[in-house]
Amino acid sequence: FDLTLRQQPKQSRMCGIGEKADRRPIDPPPIIQLRVSDISMKLDKTVSPMCSNFVSLLDRTFLYNPYYFMYASLMLADSDDEMHLLQDGKTRSTTGSLVSSLYHLKDEDNSDGGFFVFPDLSVRMEGKYRLKFTLFEIVGMEVFYCSSICSDTFTVYSAKRFPGMEESTPLSRSFADQGLKIRIRKE
Repeated sequence: FDLTLRQQPKQSRMCGIGEKADRRPIDPPPIIQLRVSDISMKLDKTVSPMCSNFVSLLDRTFLYNPYYFMYASLMLADSDDEMHLLQDGKTRSTTGSLVSSLYHLKDEDNSDGGFFVFPDLSVRMEGKYRLKFTLFEIVGMEVFYCSSICSDTFTVYSAKRFPGMEESTPLSRSFADQGLKIRIRKE
């Protein structure tokens, strides 16, 4: 499995804890692309072209696999320990959708791709953090770890210090145009 962070988180506004807390998602929304190693590259050169075309088709079937999912967890900028709860030991450090299914979408160059998108993820504490994205696959009645990737450091600001949301990226706009529910901001 090859994971690429196509869109890094840069900033967020800290959200409250209550039921009616003003919540702003991480900006821009993290987007991770999944590629599966090309089986056809491993074929012997004597294999018939018909067989290699079939294997190439198999390579793309992962785009339609409903059994891949990705989980996002919060980490301090300078630590690999995952932070699931606030200091009270009861309240989650993040809120929103921590899990993404695999989306089959067109990339900016109109090529097919498999993407995990996190448009509704917020952090409850001010500070500098990273996100860890972990890929799993469901096989039968079991769940298997596949791979993980970490984001660059991003800053979570208090409401007073938050500089505001940035204009949406071309990748976010492209996915929204394809029907993905993702906030789009125009300057």
